[in-house]
Parts: sequence; C-alpha cells; structure tokens
Amino acid sequence: MTRQQHLLTALAATLGLLCASAGSAAQDNQSDRLFRECRAAWADNNIGLADELCYKALMHPDVNAITPDAKSQRLYNYAQLKRMLGNWEGAEELLRESLTIEEKRAGSAPDLPLARRLAELSIACAAQNKWAEGIDMIERLYPVAGQFQGGERAAISELFRNYVPQVATAGKMDLARQLNEFSDSVPAREPGFINR
Repeated sequence: MTRQQHLLTALAATLGLLCASAGSAAQDNQSDRLFRECRAAWADNNIGLADELCYKALMHPDVNAITPDAKSQRLYNYAQLKRMLGNWEGAEELLRESLTIEEKRAGSAPDLPLARRLAELSIACAAQNKWAEGIDMIERLYPVAGQFQGGERAAISELFRNYVPQVATAGKMDLARQLNEFSDSVPAREPGFINR
C-alpha cells in the first residue's frame, strides 16, 4: 500500500468516526435487532461478528420495512466496517447503494449526508487505484465541501489534498487548483499530546 493510500485509509477512519454517530432510528423487527447486535459487537471490537450481523441485518426480509434513510445509514455504517476489514470492494458496493438512496432523497440539492457518501466513495476508489472514478466523486463533492465544519472539514481538506496530484494528472487543472485552495484554507490538525 502506498503512502497516499495509507493517508486515505487514516482519513477514511477519521471521517467514519465523525459520521458513524448518526445512527438510524430503531424500528421493531428482526433486521433492527440484528443491526443493534451488529453495532454492539462492533463496539466490543468483535469485528468478525459485527460483519456477520450487519450482513444478516441487510439481507433479512424485514429490511424492506425500514425507512430509506435508515437503510442508507445502515449501508453507510456497514461500508465503514468493510473498510476497517480492508474490504474496499465491499465498502464501495455498499457506499454506491447508500449513495443511490441519498441521491433520490436529496434530489438536485446535494447535502451533507450525500456529500459524506461521495467522500467515502472517493476514498474507497483511491484505495483500489480507481482514481478516475474517485475524481468523479470529488468533482461532485467539491461544491458541497464548504458546508462541512470542524473535524469533518479538516478530513475533507486532507482528502482534497491527497487528490490534487491525481486530478492534475487527469488534466483537470482548474479543479486541482480549487481543491488545493480549499485544502490551504483549512490548516492541518496539530497532533494531540498526552498531558500528565
């Protein structure tokens, strides 16, 4: 794995942690129970069991009874788990399905939930050296990037910083300049130190 892919993996983890707290409303069916068990196993760092339970939650027929927003959030969370397992193809597939739901919901006005899927998908594409597909996601993400705040804004800035060389190589110099300007406007986060 290249240095850039390692950075993108770390960035994905940061963005995932910032976004994972937005859970879906609990329903009352078997799929919901499996999903809650998945989240509990994940919280206990039992990643293998969490993977199995999240899969079962999304494959159970009861999943059709949940709202599209809840399904999108489950797909998004499961994609983050797949990413933790290094299964970038699985993460990409789940993110594309979540993105489709978000596109229907958001319509012509992209918002942060949709933008988060674009960011995660661009990271999954980069990890698989699918830079051209990732650049397509970055182009769609850029107009919404100004809505991010705090740690998410810093994560998006780092994502853009990592994409600048690829975008320039693709001959999209105007976009590369815009990404670079956005990244320069958001200072890199200082490393944290332990206070005794």
